[in-house]
Amino acid sequence: MAIDFETANEERGSACEISLVRFSNGQVAEKLTSFIYQDRFNGINISIHGITEKDVAKAPEFEVFWPTAREFIGSSPLVAHNAGFDMGVLYKSLRGAQVGAEIPYFCTMVLGRRAGLDTAYFSLGNVAASLGVSHPEEHRAESDAITAGNVAVSMLKHAGHEDFWELAEAFDVRPGVLSDDGPSGCVHKGQSSKLTAAERAKILESIDESELYEDPDFLGKKVVFTGELEHLVRKDAQIAVMKAGGVIVTGISSKTNMVVTGYQDPRKLKAGATMSTKLQKATDLRMEGQEIEIIDERMFMEMLENPQGIGG
Repeated sequence: MAIDFETANEERGSACEISLVRFSNGQVAEKLTSFIYQDRFNGINISIHGITEKDVAKAPEFEVFWPTAREFIGSSPLVAHNAGFDMGVLYKSLRGAQVGAEIPYFCTMVLGRRAGLDTAYFSLGNVAASLGVSHPEEHRAESDAITAGNVAVSMLKHAGHEDFWELAEAFDVRPGVLSDDGPSGCVHKGQSSKLTAAERAKILESIDESELYEDPDFLGKKVVFTGELEHLVRKDAQIAVMKAGGVIVTGISSKTNMVVTGYQDPRKLKAGATMSTKLQKATDLRMEGQEIEIIDERMFMEMLENPQGIGG
């Protein structure tokens, strides 16, 4: 079951379109696509997918639509490209509604990184092209879900495996699970998460000058990471920032320019908190008038002028 969301604004819980596409014997078998009601859209999101307040004015709210979607999913595992984003949107959109039985999920971006594909940037379009899969790049939920599903089918065929559990095991990838406590990421089991200050300095010294460039989004900016990056190894993301001319710092202060936030795992937060201490402090500073940019993992990837800087 391939899944994809479009969102109305910068909030993860602002799903404005969902598509679920069931594949059987390598082919599209059933589709369930719907607009989701939202009352706040921003221009950036509209420019990406073209969905407006008028389109969703009579659409159901997600909590109302979810029982239909949950029944449609049944016992099928979910597949998405950059699944951390889609699972985050799904969990945030539930707004307290129950997931029900745990739903396993797999990420074609994570699996693609382990598959040795001929691409340096693992966007849906690049991965699809590497596998010879057609991708219309419409930035709409149904077309993206179909592409992700076809990519998943192609991966299974190329690797010679019968199901995603076999494929994940072969690639040393841990399947994700969506439960009432939130999503646990589909990640490479061997990934490490952080770099020490000494390691960052050593890596920066070792980077060849030909790999360094000036990205105006990151040049000279102090960048902090917080939360779990679902589909990036944090140290690789930090290196990408350094290559782009940014400065990695670990603490939030009035001098911080950007915070890249991953999934805020409720099991790792302080009692009663909805976000990490770093994210809360950054949010508070913004409210006090500090110019701190807060972006999620997906936006971080889109902002990078040189996506090849991630993972080598």
